[in-house]
Amino acid sequence: MKKIIVLTISLLVVAAMGCVYKPSIQQGNILDQKEVNKIEPGMTKSQITFILGNPVLNTNLDENTWYYLYYLIPSKGEKTEQRLVLHFDGDVLKSLEGTIKPEKEEE
Repeated sequence: MKKIIVLTISLLVVAAMGCVYKPSIQQGNILDQKEVNKIEPGMTKSQITFILGNPVLNTNLDENTWYYLYYLIPSKGEKTEQRLVLHFDGDVLKSLEGTIKPEKEEE
């Protein structure tokens, strides 16, 4: 009788170990398309900071390149990555690149 109880408890413990919760992982700047649409060449660093906030990655080696990165690894489903890289000439935005870019809004 004791062997059956021990075996049952052991099976329940092993089954419970398979039900581990895995949380979604979200890191970086949340990039909203409406906010990104407001960005255009000729804007200053302070204007862009007002719209998008501070970049998640800002290196002291190149103060003229700002990186806005966003990653979402959900517990279920596909991984989401967004990247926006801004290139400045002094204090003025010259160009941008990445997986999310300003879109022209239809009038």
